[in-house]
Parts: sequence; C-alpha cells; structure tokens
Amino acid sequence: MDSPSSLWKNGSFLKLWLAQLMSNIGDQCYSFALLWYLLQATKSGTVLSLLAIPEMVAGLLFFLISGVLADRYSPRLLMVVAVLSRIAVVIVVGFLTVMGIEQFSYFLIAQFGLGLFSSLFQPARTVAIKSAVPVDQLGQANAILDTTMRTVRIIAPMTIGLVASFLPLSTLFFINAGSYLISVFFLQALRLSKTDHFPVKMTPRQYIRDITSGVQELKRNRILLLVLLFGNMGFLIWQVTYTVGYPFLAERMQQGNGSILAILFGFYGIGNLLGSLYMTRTSSTRYLFLILIGWSFQACGSFLLMMGGSASWTAFLGAAVSGIGGPLIGIPTVTAIQMKASSNSTGKIFAINLLVLTFFSTLSSSLGAIWMGKWPVEQLFLVSGLFLAAMSFTGFLIEKRASTEQHQSSSA
Repeated sequence: MDSPSSLWKNGSFLKLWLAQLMSNIGDQCYSFALLWYLLQATKSGTVLSLLAIPEMVAGLLFFLISGVLADRYSPRLLMVVAVLSRIAVVIVVGFLTVMGIEQFSYFLIAQFGLGLFSSLFQPARTVAIKSAVPVDQLGQANAILDTTMRTVRIIAPMTIGLVASFLPLSTLFFINAGSYLISVFFLQALRLSKTDHFPVKMTPRQYIRDITSGVQELKRNRILLLVLLFGNMGFLIWQVTYTVGYPFLAERMQQGNGSILAILFGFYGIGNLLGSLYMTRTSSTRYLFLILIGWSFQACGSFLLMMGGSASWTAFLGAAVSGIGGPLIGIPTVTAIQMKASSNSTGKIFAINLLVLTFFSTLSSSLGAIWMGKWPVEQLFLVSGLFLAAMSFTGFLIEKRASTEQHQSSSA
C-alpha cells in the first residue's frame, strides 16, 4: 500500500485539495454570516430551518442531469463553471445584506441557486478525483479530503466569529467570494486524464438514454447497489436524530442551554475527525463492511445518547461515538462508486447516490416534524439505535453471503 504522503507528490491531487480547502473555508464564512444575519433580521427559528429546503429541491431536480454531464464533459470545466456561478450568487447575497434587505424569498432563491451549482460540482469532483489519483490511492484521497473538510468545520467558526466581531457581517460574504476565486485558480490549473473536448450537442432523449444506462449498470452490479442502499438507508433515522434529537436532548439535560448543544455538536465533530483519520490509514476494499461498521458506531452512540439525560458525560461520549461512524459510511461509499462503476457511468451513479441520500434525508425531516413533541427524546434515540442495529445486522448477513459468493466465483 502506498503511504498517504505519496499523494502530496501528485500535483493534480494537491490542486484539488487546495481548491477544496479554500472552498470549505468560504462555505463556513457564508453559513455563519447568512444564519446570523437572518436570525437577527427575523428572530425566527422556523425561517432558519427552511433554508435547507431549496438546496434539497435543486438537488432532487438536477443531480441526475449533473451526473450525465460529469461523465460526458470535462470535470475540470464543470467545476470551474459551478464555482464561478457560486461566486456570483454569494456576491449578490453580500450586497443584499449591505443594503439591509430582509425579504426572505430573495435568500431562498439564492439557496436554490447554490444548490443547483453544488449539484453540478459534486459529481464532477468525484470523476475528477478518479482521473487524478491512482486506483489504489482513491480511498486515501477521499479520506484526506474528508478529513480536511471536517477539520475546517471545527476550526473555522472560531476564527470567523473573531472576524465578525470587528468587521461588518457582509464582509464574510465577500471573503467567501474571494476564497472561491482562489479555488477556481487551482481548479483551472488541473490536468486530468479526461480531456476538455466536448461531444455532440445533448438532447433530452440522450439524457434519458445516459441515465438509463447508469441505472442498468447499477442493477447489474449487486455489490455497488448494496453499497448505495445501506450507505444511505440509515439517513432515514439519522437526519431526525441529529437535527431534532440533539437540540431536544440539550434542553433535557440538567442545566441544559445553547452551550450544551454546541458541546454535543463539538463532540460529534471530534468523532468525525477521528473516523476520517482512521480512513486515511485503512486499505480495506470491503466497502459494504466498513459502511455497516459505521452505522454500528451510530447505533452504539444512539444508545449512549439515550442515557444522556441523566448523565452528561454519557451524552458527550455518545455524540463522539456516533461521529466516528460518519466517515466510515461516507468515504467507502464514494470510493466504491469510483472503483466499481465504469468510467462512463461514475458521475451518473454518484448522482444517483446523492439522489437517494437526499430522498432519505427529506423523508427523515418529515418524520421529525411528525415526531417532534410526541415522544420523550430518550425514545427517539432508542428507536434510532434499534433501527440502525437491525439494519447493520441484516447488512452484515448480506455482506457475508455476497463476499462468499464472490470468493467462490473468483476461485472457479
């Protein structure tokens, strides 16, 4: 196995990493500034909860189209176009805040635009990584990028809060635009195996044929289909547990307040970072097995969180244990797509993965609206743990059978 250090000698990977680093920093500036501006303007938690909906809708509408584009066109050019478009949206939002405009519909439109360009960027980036990195280093590359993103999420808010204390809040949007512009510089310098040659003009019928071919390939590839299924099914319960259960638990805990919620999220982020660091060192190609291990961590964390109302340290430990599972789920899913999908379908199958993820997350958010206030929070974590444990156990049985069949087939 090549060491992770050898990846840093790969010029294309280094440029991708630098581009993502700058983009991640910009994303944190944008999120902090937008949430704080709208909170001050509206004083409404409901308004803040609605911000994610336009991005989800954009993803549901455009993921498949973006997957087709990622397989047919230059991923470098698609990423550059997506980031330049995001710069335009961010600058518009910055001027809206400078002018003191508080009409929420404008910000919802901006979120839809960001979701649209993000749906274009993500499949292209997945294809670009596959083109830039040797096959045996794909898992390490995905883990390093994931670790970088999670590290920025932990460190950046403190620095951003300091900047916001002595500069106008709108400045953060323009800092975001500047970081995206630096990201474009690194992306433009990429040299990938996929050329910048554009094929014939696409028609609606061609899009349908391309999407159909991706679905058919996924149906033929049983292991990859199982990876996508089990890699995303757990989000049916995770989304509501994280976005609803954690705040309710923080309120339920003795002397609970906003700082308790921040600590819970912090411990979850630390667990994420530990999981990502582990994934930079592993060379296992049993992607489904790793995913199920990840959901098992999530299940154990839920059971610990269930007891957090009476013992704070149990809740913090549960959050950290749950967090470890995140990278063990996400990184093998992406790597399996890059490794097992054909070069002509990598973008489409990754887009299908995002579509399934968004579907389960949206359904989970709906369940959260139904659940909220109906059960004690301890019951939510209990049900979450039982669901994830049962799903993982079933998955382990299926994975064992699939591995046995694959071994017998290769032996024959």
